[in-house]
Amino acid sequence: MPQENTTYLNYLIEISKSGRQRGFLDLCQITLPNVYTTVFRLMNNIESTKRVTIKTYLIAWKEIKSFDEKQPLIIWLKNIAINLAMEELSVRHFVTQKVIEDEDKLSDVEKLEIAIQNLPFEERIIFVLHDLEGFNFHEIKNLISEYLIDEIKTILANARKLLIEKLNL
Repeated sequence: MPQENTTYLNYLIEISKSGRQRGFLDLCQITLPNVYTTVFRLMNNIESTKRVTIKTYLIAWKEIKSFDEKQPLIIWLKNIAINLAMEELSVRHFVTQKVIEDEDKLSDVEKLEIAIQNLPFEERIIFVLHDLEGFNFHEIKNLISEYLIDEIKTILANARKLLIEKLNL
């Protein structure tokens, strides 16, 4: 990220911490697409994604004064969003399979996105966090404490295998 953007983000964080809502709204506008995409990949449901994303920013506004600038803002926001999504998913386990009407007309990227959305719950969560969002195994373990690191690796390997089979690779 260019220095000007980092400086601007730091400025927005600083004024948000002082209680200026406009600064926080600017932070929301900058980070919203990234947070929303992460949540959608986990939730696989538009209404739930909207709800979790809104909750993320409400919590972030309440907690902005305690934000530690040693870590990137987007990581802090994503951690809030992922925890909220995991909380909701643990209760609901959305199983919305996307129906493909004419698979031949889809691009390879669209086919991959649909295949990811159709992964089983655990596989989708771990695949999204590791392969799409770049979390390492220890970070995933911190988010999903009920799994050992070896279990996370096994689930990830299974997710990749399912995707390879689905995409005929």
